[in-house]
Amino acid sequence: MSDIARIIEKAREMPVMSYSAMRLLEVLGDENHSLTDVAKIVETDAALTVEVLRLVNSAAFNLRYKVDTVAKALPYTGEKFITGIALKTCAPHIFNRPLSGYESKKGEMWGHSLRTAIAAGELAPRAKEPIPSGLAFTAGILHDIGKPVLSKFMGDKAGDLLHDIDEGMVDDFFEAELKAFGTTHCEVGGELARHWKLPEHLHLPIEHHHKPSEAPEAYRCLVYLIHLADMIAMMGGTGTGVDTMAYQIDERYADYLELDRSGLDSLMIAVAIDFDKMQSAVFGEREAEE
Repeated sequence: MSDIARIIEKAREMPVMSYSAMRLLEVLGDENHSLTDVAKIVETDAALTVEVLRLVNSAAFNLRYKVDTVAKALPYTGEKFITGIALKTCAPHIFNRPLSGYESKKGEMWGHSLRTAIAAGELAPRAKEPIPSGLAFTAGILHDIGKPVLSKFMGDKAGDLLHDIDEGMVDDFFEAELKAFGTTHCEVGGELARHWKLPEHLHLPIEHHHKPSEAPEAYRCLVYLIHLADMIAMMGGTGTGVDTMAYQIDERYADYLELDRSGLDSLMIAVAIDFDKMQSAVFGEREAEE
Protein backbone atom coordinates (compact mmCIF):
# COMPACT_ATOMS: atom_id res chain seq x y z
CA MET A 1 0.00 0.00 0.00
CA SER A 2 1.39 3.43 -0.94
CA ASP A 3 1.98 6.20 1.61
CA ILE A 4 -0.98 8.16 0.23
CA ALA A 5 -3.28 5.14 0.48
CA ARG A 6 -2.16 4.45 4.06
CA ILE A 7 -2.75 8.08 5.08
CA ILE A 8 -6.21 8.15 3.52
CA GLU A 9 -7.03 4.78 5.11
CA LYS A 10 -6.05 6.18 8.52
CA ALA A 11 -8.42 9.12 7.98
CA ARG A 12 -11.25 6.69 7.24
CA GLU A 13 -10.52 4.85 10.49
CA MET A 14 -10.99 7.94 12.67
CA PRO A 15 -13.97 7.67 15.05
CA VAL A 16 -17.05 9.59 13.97
CA MET A 17 -18.35 12.47 16.06
CA SER A 18 -21.37 12.01 18.29
CA TYR A 19 -24.88 12.42 16.96
CA SER A 20 -25.38 15.62 18.95
CA ALA A 21 -22.23 17.21 17.48
CA MET A 22 -23.30 16.28 13.96
CA ARG A 23 -26.76 17.71 14.53
CA LEU A 24 -25.28 20.98 15.81
CA LEU A 25 -23.22 21.28 12.63
CA GLU A 26 -26.35 20.80 10.55
CA VAL A 27 -28.34 23.33 12.55
CA LEU A 28 -25.68 26.06 12.42
CA GLY A 29 -25.55 25.65 8.64
CA ASP A 30 -29.24 26.62 8.49
CA GLU A 31 -29.60 30.39 8.69
CA ASN A 32 -33.19 30.00 9.94
CA HIS A 33 -32.31 28.12 13.13
CA SER A 34 -32.97 29.48 16.61
CA LEU A 35 -31.32 29.23 20.03
CA THR A 36 -34.13 26.86 20.99
CA ASP A 37 -33.02 24.46 18.25
CA VAL A 38 -29.48 24.50 19.65
CA ALA A 39 -30.68 24.00 23.24
CA LYS A 40 -32.81 20.98 22.30
CA ILE A 41 -29.82 19.21 20.77
CA VAL A 42 -27.46 19.92 23.68
CA GLU A 43 -30.06 18.80 26.23
CA THR A 44 -30.19 15.33 24.65
CA ASP A 45 -26.48 14.79 25.42
CA ALA A 46 -25.84 14.43 29.16
CA ALA A 47 -22.04 14.85 28.98
CA LEU A 48 -22.35 17.94 26.82
CA THR A 49 -25.00 19.45 29.09
CA VAL A 50 -22.75 18.98 32.12
CA GLU A 51 -19.81 20.63 30.32
CA VAL A 52 -21.88 23.61 29.14
CA LEU A 53 -23.25 24.24 32.64
CA ARG A 54 -19.79 23.87 34.20
CA LEU A 55 -18.37 26.45 31.83
CA VAL A 56 -21.16 29.02 32.03
CA ASN A 57 -20.88 28.90 35.82
CA SER A 58 -17.09 29.35 35.73
CA ALA A 59 -15.21 32.47 36.77
CA ALA A 60 -14.78 33.45 33.12
CA PHE A 61 -18.46 34.41 32.87
CA ASN A 62 -18.64 35.84 36.40
CA LEU A 63 -22.42 35.49 36.70
CA ARG A 64 -24.16 36.55 39.90
CA TYR A 65 -26.22 33.39 40.13
CA LYS A 66 -25.94 29.76 39.08
CA VAL A 67 -27.33 28.75 35.70
CA ASP A 68 -29.02 25.37 35.84
CA THR A 69 -30.35 24.76 32.31
CA VAL A 70 -28.89 24.86 28.81
CA ALA A 71 -31.68 27.19 27.68
CA LYS A 72 -30.65 29.71 30.35
CA ALA A 73 -26.96 29.28 29.49
CA LEU A 74 -27.27 30.02 25.78
CA PRO A 75 -27.97 33.77 26.05
CA TYR A 76 -24.72 34.14 28.01
CA THR A 77 -22.50 31.79 26.01
CA GLY A 78 -23.91 32.15 22.51
CA GLU A 79 -24.43 29.31 20.08
CA LYS A 80 -20.91 29.46 18.63
CA PHE A 81 -19.35 28.84 22.03
CA ILE A 82 -21.67 25.86 22.55
CA THR A 83 -20.77 24.44 19.15
CA GLY A 84 -17.08 24.83 19.85
CA ILE A 85 -17.42 23.03 23.17
CA ALA A 86 -19.46 20.27 21.51
CA LEU A 87 -16.79 19.62 18.90
CA LYS A 88 -13.98 19.67 21.45
CA THR A 89 -15.92 17.35 23.78
CA CYS A 90 -17.09 14.97 21.07
CA ALA A 91 -13.85 14.75 19.09
CA PRO A 92 -10.96 14.87 21.61
CA HIS A 93 -8.93 12.59 19.31
CA ILE A 94 -8.85 15.52 16.88
CA PHE A 95 -8.67 18.65 19.01
CA ASN A 96 -7.12 17.70 22.33
CA ARG A 97 -3.96 15.76 21.50
CA PRO A 98 -0.43 16.90 20.69
CA LEU A 99 0.59 16.85 17.02
CA SER A 100 4.07 15.39 17.40
CA GLY A 101 4.76 15.50 13.66
CA TYR A 102 4.17 19.26 13.67
CA GLU A 103 6.00 19.64 16.99
CA SER A 104 2.77 21.01 18.45
CA LYS A 105 1.82 20.60 22.11
CA LYS A 106 -1.49 19.39 23.49
CA GLY A 107 -4.03 22.21 23.31
CA GLU A 108 -2.39 24.08 20.42
CA MET A 109 -4.57 22.43 17.75
CA TRP A 110 -7.69 23.42 19.70
CA GLY A 111 -6.42 26.94 20.33
CA HIS A 112 -5.65 27.54 16.66
CA SER A 113 -8.97 26.03 15.54
CA LEU A 114 -10.88 28.16 18.04
CA ARG A 115 -9.11 31.38 17.10
CA THR A 116 -9.69 30.65 13.40
CA ALA A 117 -13.37 30.01 14.10
CA ILE A 118 -13.77 33.28 15.99
CA ALA A 119 -12.03 35.16 13.17
CA ALA A 120 -14.27 33.45 10.63
CA GLY A 121 -17.39 34.47 12.54
CA GLU A 122 -16.15 38.07 12.64
CA LEU A 123 -15.39 38.01 8.90
CA ALA A 124 -18.80 36.64 7.87
CA PRO A 125 -20.57 40.05 7.84
CA ARG A 126 -17.78 41.37 5.60
CA ALA A 127 -18.27 38.68 2.94
CA LYS A 128 -19.54 39.89 -0.43
CA GLU A 129 -21.96 36.95 -0.47
CA PRO A 130 -24.33 36.01 2.39
CA ILE A 131 -22.56 33.62 4.77
CA PRO A 132 -24.17 32.76 8.14
CA SER A 133 -21.72 33.51 10.94
CA GLY A 134 -22.51 30.13 12.53
CA LEU A 135 -21.49 28.34 9.35
CA ALA A 136 -18.28 30.38 9.13
CA PHE A 137 -17.46 29.63 12.78
CA THR A 138 -18.03 25.90 12.31
CA ALA A 139 -15.94 25.74 9.15
CA GLY A 140 -13.19 27.57 11.02
CA ILE A 141 -13.23 25.07 13.87
CA LEU A 142 -12.95 22.15 11.44
CA HIS A 143 -10.49 23.51 8.87
CA ASP A 144 -7.38 21.66 10.14
CA ILE A 145 -8.91 18.27 11.05
CA GLY A 146 -6.51 16.56 8.63
CA LYS A 147 -3.46 17.48 10.71
CA PRO A 148 -3.87 14.89 13.50
CA VAL A 149 -3.98 12.18 10.81
CA LEU A 150 -1.01 13.41 8.76
CA SER A 151 0.96 14.10 11.95
CA LYS A 152 1.12 10.35 12.62
CA PHE A 153 3.09 9.87 9.38
CA MET A 154 5.44 12.84 9.68
CA GLY A 155 7.77 11.40 12.29
CA ASP A 156 10.73 13.77 12.58
CA LYS A 157 10.43 15.11 9.02
CA ALA A 158 9.19 18.58 10.02
CA GLY A 159 12.71 20.00 9.86
CA ASP A 160 13.15 18.60 6.35
CA LEU A 161 9.93 20.26 5.23
CA LEU A 162 11.08 23.61 6.61
CA HIS A 163 14.46 23.12 4.92
CA ASP A 164 12.74 22.67 1.55
CA ILE A 165 10.94 25.99 2.09
CA ASP A 166 14.11 27.80 3.18
CA GLU A 167 15.99 26.48 0.14
CA GLY A 168 13.26 27.61 -2.23
CA MET A 169 12.45 24.08 -3.32
CA VAL A 170 8.79 24.70 -2.45
CA ASP A 171 6.82 27.88 -1.72
CA ASP A 172 5.22 26.97 1.60
CA PHE A 173 4.37 24.18 4.04
CA PHE A 174 1.39 23.06 1.94
CA GLU A 175 3.69 22.31 -1.00
CA ALA A 176 6.27 20.78 1.36
CA GLU A 177 3.67 18.30 2.61
CA LEU A 178 2.67 17.48 -0.95
CA LYS A 179 6.30 16.89 -1.95
CA ALA A 180 7.04 14.69 1.08
CA PHE A 181 3.83 12.64 1.27
CA GLY A 182 2.01 13.05 -2.02
CA THR A 183 -0.89 14.59 -0.11
CA THR A 184 -1.58 17.42 2.35
CA HIS A 185 -3.43 17.95 5.62
CA CYS A 186 -6.11 19.70 3.54
CA GLU A 187 -6.74 16.69 1.31
CA VAL A 188 -6.65 14.34 4.28
CA GLY A 189 -9.06 16.61 6.13
CA GLY A 190 -11.42 16.56 3.16
CA GLU A 191 -11.36 12.77 3.22
CA LEU A 192 -12.07 12.77 6.96
CA ALA A 193 -14.96 15.19 6.41
CA ARG A 194 -16.47 12.83 3.85
CA HIS A 195 -15.95 9.92 6.25
CA TRP A 196 -17.88 11.89 8.85
CA LYS A 197 -20.50 12.64 6.18
CA LEU A 198 -20.21 16.39 6.69
CA PRO A 199 -22.10 18.53 4.17
CA GLU A 200 -20.24 19.81 1.12
CA HIS A 201 -20.23 23.40 2.38
CA LEU A 202 -18.07 22.21 5.29
CA HIS A 203 -15.69 19.78 3.63
CA LEU A 204 -14.75 22.17 0.80
CA PRO A 205 -13.25 24.85 3.12
CA ILE A 206 -11.32 22.06 4.84
CA GLU A 207 -9.99 20.74 1.53
CA HIS A 208 -9.14 24.07 -0.10
CA HIS A 209 -8.33 26.56 2.68
CA HIS A 210 -4.68 26.90 1.56
CA LYS A 211 -5.55 26.98 -2.16
CA PRO A 212 -8.89 28.83 -2.13
CA SER A 213 -8.77 29.66 -5.85
CA GLU A 214 -9.14 25.94 -6.57
CA ALA A 215 -12.48 25.67 -4.77
CA PRO A 216 -15.69 25.49 -6.82
CA GLU A 217 -16.90 29.02 -7.55
CA ALA A 218 -20.17 28.48 -5.66
CA TYR A 219 -18.23 27.95 -2.41
CA ARG A 220 -15.20 30.17 -3.07
CA CYS A 221 -16.34 33.07 -0.91
CA LEU A 222 -16.59 30.83 2.17
CA VAL A 223 -13.27 29.15 1.37
CA TYR A 224 -11.47 32.50 1.02
CA LEU A 225 -13.06 33.58 4.30
CA ILE A 226 -11.60 30.51 6.08
CA HIS A 227 -8.26 31.02 4.28
CA LEU A 228 -8.01 34.54 5.70
CA ALA A 229 -9.31 33.52 9.14
CA ASP A 230 -6.59 30.87 9.33
CA MET A 231 -3.94 33.47 8.54
CA ILE A 232 -5.43 35.89 11.09
CA ALA A 233 -5.23 33.18 13.77
CA MET A 234 -1.57 32.59 13.00
CA MET A 235 -0.82 36.34 12.90
CA GLY A 236 -2.49 36.54 16.33
CA GLY A 237 0.07 34.09 17.70
CA THR A 238 -1.94 30.88 17.65
CA GLY A 239 -0.65 28.15 15.35
CA THR A 240 -0.12 24.40 15.31
CA GLY A 241 3.64 24.09 15.61
CA VAL A 242 6.41 24.36 13.04
CA ASP A 243 4.09 25.27 10.16
CA THR A 244 2.84 28.48 11.82
CA MET A 245 3.17 31.38 9.36
CA ALA A 246 4.75 29.00 6.82
CA TYR A 247 1.96 29.47 4.29
CA GLN A 248 1.33 32.01 1.54
CA ILE A 249 -1.70 34.29 1.67
CA ASP A 250 -3.80 34.57 -1.46
CA GLU A 251 -4.42 38.30 -1.87
CA ARG A 252 -7.47 37.58 -4.02
CA TYR A 253 -9.44 37.33 -0.78
CA ALA A 254 -10.18 41.02 -1.44
CA ASP A 255 -12.45 39.91 -4.29
CA TYR A 256 -14.67 38.15 -1.76
CA LEU A 257 -14.33 40.12 1.48
CA GLU A 258 -14.72 43.83 2.32
CA LEU A 259 -11.70 44.38 4.55
CA ASP A 260 -9.10 47.15 4.54
CA ARG A 261 -6.04 47.50 6.79
CA SER A 262 -7.85 49.40 9.55
CA GLY A 263 -10.68 46.89 9.43
CA LEU A 264 -8.20 44.04 9.77
CA ASP A 265 -6.56 45.68 12.79
CA SER A 266 -9.87 46.17 14.61
CA LEU A 267 -10.99 42.67 13.71
CA MET A 268 -7.81 41.15 15.18
CA ILE A 269 -8.43 43.03 18.43
CA ALA A 270 -12.03 41.77 18.62
CA VAL A 271 -10.85 38.21 17.89
CA ALA A 272 -8.19 38.41 20.62
CA ILE A 273 -10.75 39.53 23.23
CA ASP A 274 -13.23 36.76 22.39
CA PHE A 275 -10.47 34.17 22.16
CA ASP A 276 -9.08 35.02 25.60
CA LYS A 277 -12.55 34.79 27.15
CA MET A 278 -13.32 31.43 25.59
CA GLN A 279 -9.88 30.02 26.39
CA SER A 280 -10.28 31.13 29.99
CA ALA A 281 -13.67 29.48 30.26
CA VAL A 282 -12.54 26.21 28.69
CA PHE A 283 -9.10 25.81 30.27
CA GLY A 284 -8.89 28.20 33.23
CA GLU A 285 -10.46 26.20 36.02
CA ARG A 286 -9.38 22.83 34.65
CA GLU A 287 -5.74 23.86 34.40
CA ALA A 288 -5.92 25.21 37.93
CA GLU A 289 -7.25 21.84 39.12
CA GLU A 290 -4.40 20.01 37.36
